[in-house]
Amino acid sequence: MNVDDVRELALSFAGVSESRPFAPDRVVFKTVANNKVFAILSGHEFPDDQVTVKADPERVTALRHRFEAVHPAYKLNKRYWVNISLAGDVPDELIRELIEDSHDLVAP
Repeated sequence: MNVDDVRELALSFAGVSESRPFAPDRVVFKTVANNKVFAILSGHEFPDDQVTVKADPERVTALRHRFEAVHPAYKLNKRYWVNISLAGDVPDELIRELIEDSHDLVAP
């Protein structure tokens, strides 16, 4: 997956907004109805493009142990959020699933 794929998927959900409140190269995706973040695309402070998603705490732990490309979320609650390197060892289908699950966790 690349940044365009992530952006296209995130915007495919109904009632999603895209903004850049932190930096020009950090895109935040929120559900409009309750203004909750479900994904963040970032790259300037990392060696490659990454997406940050919310997940169940048990899944966060399992992902961090299973994949080298999954790291604690930058400046977010590390129990619920993970950074995933898009150039890493996480299969594209799993990245898609994690973005969808993250959206479902915060959607009203």
